[in-house]
Amino acid sequence: MAYRLLADENIERATITYLEQLGHDVEWVGERPELGLGIDDETIVQYASADNRLVLTQDDDFLTLAADHRVGVLFQTDETLSARTVGDIIDELADHIDQSTIVVEYVSRNWL
Repeated sequence: MAYRLLADENIERATITYLEQLGHDVEWVGERPELGLGIDDETIVQYASADNRLVLTQDDDFLTLAADHRVGVLFQTDETLSARTVGDIIDELADHIDQSTIVVEYVSRNWL
């Protein structure tokens, strides 16, 4: 199963590319005309909710916003993870957890 993701501006391009290669539908805030770099977190969450996307981020501000807006968040806790590792973790999550049930999932080496 593939996820529909909205990658925050702090997510590396290599991670986005790898996730796309794995079959996930990924948009990056910097490439969406209605969003863009520097857009506030509230607007990102509203967009993700309206477009049925999980927010992929390294910004812990989204942890509070997720519950308020009923949008799922994949929170990358370790910024040193390679693009391939992040992609593999998310791909594995997608095999076990339906997108619609996610509130917050931590993308880390020990996610299980």
